Amino acid sequence: MSYSLYKFHRKPSHSNLKEIPGVSIIKPLTGLDTNLYENLKTFFNLQYPRYELLFCVQEHDNELIDLIERLREEYPDVDSQLFVGSQKFSSGDKLLKNDTMDIKNPKIYNMLPAYEKAQYPYILISDSGLLMHEHTLYDMVMCMTDNVGLVHQMPFTCDRKGFAASVEKVYFGTQHARMYMTINLIGINCVTGMSCLIRKECIDRVGGLRAFGHYIAEDYYIAYEVAKQGWKLRVASTPAQQNSGEYSVSTWIDRMIRWCKLRMRLSPLAYLEPLQECFSSAILAGIVTNYLFEWNALVVAACHILIWFILDYLMLRITQGGALPFSKFEFAIAWLLREFSSFYIYFKAFTGSSIVKWRGKEYRLGSGTRAEELSSLPLPPPAPSLLVESSSSTTLSSSSSSNSTLPVAGPHLLSSSSSSTKQSSQLV
Repeated sequence: MSYSLYKFHRKPSHSNLKEIPGVSIIKPLTGLDTNLYENLKTFFNLQYPRYELLFCVQEHDNELIDLIERLREEYPDVDSQLFVGSQKFSSGDKLLKNDTMDIKNPKIYNMLPAYEKAQYPYILISDSGLLMHEHTLYDMVMCMTDNVGLVHQMPFTCDRKGFAASVEKVYFGTQHARMYMTINLIGINCVTGMSCLIRKECIDRVGGLRAFGHYIAEDYYIAYEVAKQGWKLRVASTPAQQNSGEYSVSTWIDRMIRWCKLRMRLSPLAYLEPLQECFSSAILAGIVTNYLFEWNALVVAACHILIWFILDYLMLRITQGGALPFSKFEFAIAWLLREFSSFYIYFKAFTGSSIVKWRGKEYRLGSGTRAEELSSLPLPPPAPSLLVESSSSTTLSSSSSSNSTLPVAGPHLLSSSSSSTKQSSQLV
């Protein structure tokens, strides 16, 4: 908690913006969301001198494409491009060909065309469900000092309505924040890929993003490779603001089960996680103190839970950086639900199959989250005619696809899965 108080919501030292390098922001999109327009609009209003927005749509979706094009028309001064499948939508430019048929990770598959066209030395991978404040990109770049190769935001949530939103905020602001910040403080790889600023040269050295295409937890392996090259990893001073318009308690539980399965594949230490929960540690504290000092176990456990509850509330306030959008009573109910549901989540993750569902597809997890597809990624449609409209011209283009096979990630990535000291990233 002390580290979070020191780290979060600090104002970075300001410098001459003209000296700051450009940033290519890659936005992988998977479909329409009620808050998508609001989220994407914030990226057009970033207070940063040089950046480009690279939107990636995995499949042809007219509504989603129209929404992005509408934003691009509203902000013509912001450098932006749109990629659909293996094709780039931009009048006057040649369409890209992408050999992506052997990539198992749908997020990597979606981002490849944009990554190959990125023009700046820094890459920001930013998920579609994020809202970004206007100074956040500047703050993240300020964290990218000479010895830092990756800056990541700790996942958090925007203020949204409903009890499910409260449960998510309580989880990301208490248990998740406590674990995330502690692990990063002691220097263990714990990077969530929903918002990561990376030196492009670090990824280029291992063959680009496609080198990570066989892993579901690509964020962990990207961070591992950056650290292996001698760079530091840093947590940004502003948490990532998740702002999905579609959320529920059951969706959150399914997401947590998936994350727990991934951590199990990355480190056997994940099997000890139930012991660091509030109620399980309270029971252990009561038993130990009763055995050693003959203290009343129930009183010790009750005091343990009360102190934990208070510290979690303070942790949430620190992460929030201000007043909470719900009452203390609602916090207590959401906190209790989070604590008790954790045991169900661990049980389902530990006893369930190795199959996970992500982005509408099923995967069987191997060692190190190496993925085996149970349903294939959709191939780009053969030679469609794409009508691309701009304010100045209308161009009719023909697209094509390739059936080449990509190289598998090398041994330097596979070797990390055997380390029991590495903590997992969390798939978003």
